[in-house]
Amino acid sequence: MKIQGERSGLEKGNWKNSHDRTIRCKEGHSMSTLTKDTLRILKYNRKNAFFFTLAFRLVTTTLYLFALDRGVLLALNLAGYSYLTVANIRDFLLKPWTIVILAVLIFFGILILIFETGCFLTLFQGIYYTRKLKPWEILTGGLIKLWDEIRKKNWRLGLLILANDTLANLYLIYRFFTHIKPVDFVMDEILSEPLGKVILTLVIILLLMVVIPGLYTFHACMVEQKNFKEGYLRSWWLLRHRIPKVVFLLSIYYGAFAVILKLVYSFCVFITAVGVTLFTDNRLALAILPAACARIDLVLLFLSSMLLALGNYGALSVQYFQFSSRVMKKSGNISDSGTRLANRKTALISISAATIFSLLTLFHVVYNGSAIAGGILDTVQITAHRGSSKEAPENTMAAIKQAVADLSDYAEIDVQETKDGVVVLGHDSTLRRVAGVNRTIGSYTFEELQALDVGGWFSDEFKGERIPSLEEVMEYCKGKINLNIEIKGAGDDSLLPEKVALLIDKYQMTEQCVVTSSRFTYLSRIKKLDEKIRTGYIISAAYGNYYSSDDIDLISLQSSFVTERLVEAAHQKGKAVHAWTVNSKSEMERMKMLSVDNIITDHPVLAREIIYREEAAENLLEYLRLVLK
Repeated sequence: MKIQGERSGLEKGNWKNSHDRTIRCKEGHSMSTLTKDTLRILKYNRKNAFFFTLAFRLVTTTLYLFALDRGVLLALNLAGYSYLTVANIRDFLLKPWTIVILAVLIFFGILILIFETGCFLTLFQGIYYTRKLKPWEILTGGLIKLWDEIRKKNWRLGLLILANDTLANLYLIYRFFTHIKPVDFVMDEILSEPLGKVILTLVIILLLMVVIPGLYTFHACMVEQKNFKEGYLRSWWLLRHRIPKVVFLLSIYYGAFAVILKLVYSFCVFITAVGVTLFTDNRLALAILPAACARIDLVLLFLSSMLLALGNYGALSVQYFQFSSRVMKKSGNISDSGTRLANRKTALISISAATIFSLLTLFHVVYNGSAIAGGILDTVQITAHRGSSKEAPENTMAAIKQAVADLSDYAEIDVQETKDGVVVLGHDSTLRRVAGVNRTIGSYTFEELQALDVGGWFSDEFKGERIPSLEEVMEYCKGKINLNIEIKGAGDDSLLPEKVALLIDKYQMTEQCVVTSSRFTYLSRIKKLDEKIRTGYIISAAYGNYYSSDDIDLISLQSSFVTERLVEAAHQKGKAVHAWTVNSKSEMERMKMLSVDNIITDHPVLAREIIYREEAAENLLEYLRLVLK
């Protein structure tokens, strides 16, 4: 029996070279035949399929992450939180506005999934008609199918697609929640509790019970134009005698995919480790490799999810067209909506607009920072104290550039004001220690300060280093490293807080900066100017409920006063905890165990080794062994 199409059909065999053949479809197809046909259908239009899927995922992922970032920020503001932590995330998720915003984000995500599914079915439907559809035709077909489902009010189809994609990507989801910081604790927390294991098992069983009978519902609704109920029953009817065979076949596909992904990841990590060992400073090796492994994981997860979706819908399409061929021959009820040549000009304009918008969004996130990536929910971050002040003279451009080279998350700098009102870097009340003159920064104009050498005291290598302005620092740091700007006490009449806030606004670095001070009034003034600027209260000792004020987003205190109870209390209020100045291995380990949000240290490379290493691996080979487990 042959599938009835626009042309005579693809004969089994060397069908990819002919547009006048159809897939031969016998009712008793073996698993090997289904697998071969799946590989053929994936190869037939592979270039257009791959590049369309890659472009589609890049655009939609960028846009969705941007929407997620803005949505979470809005929900945090409405909930009165500055940060998400393990301690307050449950209360945050139960807030009414959080529920509404998350529901909107989920709805938006489901629309994208329906759109993507429509595109995949258009692609494989085109192959069924022996046509190599172009990307704009695939896109237009997906849009038409999306609109058809909205018009038919097939909202349950979106939920089924979400459930199907969740089940198909189960291994990738597990890998995401066990390998990607800062959410790598989630799966361990779930599996550590008996109730968590039971709930997770029940969720997987429920997904299997819902998804398996409805595997061909997408085709029935989008290809045969049925409503959801009819489509689900149609899928069940096609599968009623084939469930064990289909489930076994798909399990083999997914298992093979997981093994290949693991092998590719291991190979990439091995090559990266060799490169790190051969071409980087040994001092940075253990700091660079974890960061590199995290990026490898993210890239592989992205590409794997893309290829898995393509393969999943390709396999389901082969099965659907073969299992349903007799009915379709009799009724001729396949809709060819979306596979006809689309308006190329309109489609290209749409694709170009979406691509430009997503690239601008990506540029905004990379260059100006993201609230989520910037630490709303993150692992312990590392701040280079006064720049990398053990490698270069403190509060200079050399120290800040070294902080970037040392992979620090933040550079902490101190700011004061010159006689002529320029905001510059400087810690001490006088310049005696760094420049050999017993005068304050405020007694010099900015031009006069530029004549002073503040690097020679550190080493001859840095002779001639000058005091930089905050503007110069921001110009360099934008898109490279976050800043912790500490405002030194300059009296209540000083306009230094306002000048710092204006510079942050001028350079659009709200997501990349936190302003700290030991003067609480300075922080209140910052918040009055711009409540989006994150502020931190610097305290030497800890006493009282000082972390409840809306004028601060974090507390910065001496590490010796940090306790488990203090961290939990601050996190419960949605405030972050920064600990200073953490220079010993033992204290770094203690801060890590206490789950502080940020370690301020003179040794950022050492801190990164301790924070990111797994199970206290002491060398590169040991870390490599652990990361590949």
